[in-house]
Amino acid sequence: MMLNKMRGFTLIEAMIVVAIIGIAAALGYPSYRDQVMKARRAEGKAFALEIADRLERYYADQLTYTTTITDLGFTSKVEPDAGYYEAEIKATDPTLDYTITVTPVAGSSQTKDKCKSFTVNSQGTRTSNPADCWE
Repeated sequence: MMLNKMRGFTLIEAMIVVAIIGIAAALGYPSYRDQVMKARRAEGKAFALEIADRLERYYADQLTYTTTITDLGFTSKVEPDAGYYEAEIKATDPTLDYTITVTPVAGSSQTKDKCKSFTVNSQGTRTSNPADCWE
C-alpha cells in the first residue's frame, strides 16, 4: 500500500524565504534611494542649464537678462517634470550677468539629499554645495 505524501512548504521554509527577502531589501534600499536622488539631481541640473540657455536667447532678443522665470516660458520656478527643485535667477547687473541657483523644494524628499544646491552663472561657471556633488 502506497501512502500519499503531502507536498508543499513548511512554515520554517517559508519564514526563511521571507527573512532572506527582508535582508536583501534592507541591503538594497539605501543604494536604490541614492540612485533616485542622483537621478533627481540630474533633472535639477538640467533645469538650471535649460534656464541658462533660455536666458541667453532672451538676452539676444532684449539685450538684457531677466530675473523672472516666467519671462523665459516656464510656468513656475519649480522644475517642471517632477517638482523636486526650484530655481532662482539673480542679476547684479541685468545687462552683464546672471546667476541661477537650484535648490530642493521645501517639503520634498530631495531635501534629505546630501547635495544642497547647484549654481551656474553667465560665464558658464558651475558650482555646487558641497563641491563636486552634482557631477
